Amino acid sequence: MGIPVKSPTRLLRDNFLPLLLLVLVLLVGLIVRIRLLNAPLERDEGEHAYLAQAMLDGYAPWQIAYNLKLPGTDWMYAIFLALFGQTAVAIRLGLLLINAATILLTALLGKRLFGITAGAVAGASYGLLSCSQNVMGTVAHSTHYVAFFAVLATLLLLKSGTRPRWLFLSGLVYGLAFLMKQPGIAFGAFGALYVVWRCRQERLALVPGVGRLAAFCLGIALPYALLCLELLRAGTFGRFWYWTYTLAKAFAAQRSLSQQYHSFVYQIPQVWGPNLYLWILAGLGLVAALCVSATRRGALFTLPFLLFSFVAVSAGGSFVSHYFILMLPAVALAIGALAACGETLRPAWRTLARGVPLVLFAAACCYSVWSQRSYLFEMTPYAFARSTWGLNPFPEAAQVADYIRANSEPGARIAVVGSEAEIYFYSHRQAATGYLFTYGLMETHPYASASQREMIDEIVEARPEYIVFVGVATSWLPRPGSDRGIFRWVFAYTSQYYDIVGAVNLQRGEPAGFVWGSDARLFNAASPAYLTVYRRRK
Repeated sequence: MGIPVKSPTRLLRDNFLPLLLLVLVLLVGLIVRIRLLNAPLERDEGEHAYLAQAMLDGYAPWQIAYNLKLPGTDWMYAIFLALFGQTAVAIRLGLLLINAATILLTALLGKRLFGITAGAVAGASYGLLSCSQNVMGTVAHSTHYVAFFAVLATLLLLKSGTRPRWLFLSGLVYGLAFLMKQPGIAFGAFGALYVVWRCRQERLALVPGVGRLAAFCLGIALPYALLCLELLRAGTFGRFWYWTYTLAKAFAAQRSLSQQYHSFVYQIPQVWGPNLYLWILAGLGLVAALCVSATRRGALFTLPFLLFSFVAVSAGGSFVSHYFILMLPAVALAIGALAACGETLRPAWRTLARGVPLVLFAAACCYSVWSQRSYLFEMTPYAFARSTWGLNPFPEAAQVADYIRANSEPGARIAVVGSEAEIYFYSHRQAATGYLFTYGLMETHPYASASQREMIDEIVEARPEYIVFVGVATSWLPRPGSDRGIFRWVFAYTSQYYDIVGAVNLQRGEPAGFVWGSDARLFNAASPAYLTVYRRRK
């Protein structure tokens, strides 16, 4: 599939500009990622990091901590923590490697579909889009890992033809994309559709065609099946099923189509942001490639890939900017398709036709880099955290954890009443409750109040040495119908059994105010965003 290639020497000479753009984009991404290696972990990163830490300590998934997501990303974190040490830097180094690999795979996929020019442009496009601040590109969200396995599986799918072994291998990698996060299954559905189409193209009889599809689907199902067997052996399957199916289903069912639409309309300008012109080029590239006979076959592959990528983004009915990372490989291929269209014209027009898309692409890249110059080249890790997340206490969480770690034994239990699981990871202390996120406690589904009671019971039973209360609305996301019983409980419980030993006050435009020791007992929050640290009375 794709455009016939020329000799290697001619290819390098003719594609100097797109290859140069690819190298420059890789350099820009490397600069920003290395500069922000030590940026504070945010909530999703803190959750994955603590779960990975627990795995490295020998605990099975859902044994001491609970999660709505499948554990693939936790395993990836565990690999990087084991290789580079249990720090935030290790997590960001892992993301740097995964992102570089995804850029290369996207370039190879673009080359296979449309030729070397398109491949270089597609790789450069993904590199720039995926490191942008508007999609939190330097944060190690699970979407980066889904994208890596999805692109690798798609490349294997094109290589497979209708050979059962290769189809099984491709399906296996799509299954790994699903383990990174549930929306990854949308890419497996795309692959199954392609297998059916390919079998029809080769006019296979019904039985061989069904056999090819079965081999592919078996590959997809195998990682999940092995996970279920391992959790059955570990005795945590019941809780796994409750969290990843029952609760996840209740969570998604709360959002009406109208709410989903308004969420999408609100987020899409943020997603486009400084990369608006790259998205426009993607639209033009897809249309142009469909209109040109030499690129139509690649475009007919890219279009459903893009549509299923959007399905992955929209799974669960909630649109968040970093979810759109799942669409970026398909968007990058569409931009590469625009560059490929000029290759099909007669020699007299080919130079101009090849040059115009590349110039437009270079201009769009320059606009993106210039618009983000402060983020890409200047921001400190602290400034990046404040610029991206406002008063969310991610920089302060590390200091709170340092205090707890310095003033407790390694076996001490602590409880974070809020969604700041990064405190568990930084402090290297085990959580007194399996509830790492408290968003679900504020939902309006039937399980929210029961979850509050379970979290309270776990904390009371564990008698943690420290309790950290996160008085930041975005750590809870309460709504008008939320059950607020846990707030009444925590204030009553801590006043009865605990003393305040630390407090953090967060105000816009000012450094966070820390108070430790006996002075913290006089703390009076001057802002609606604060943290309080309690220690159990002797």
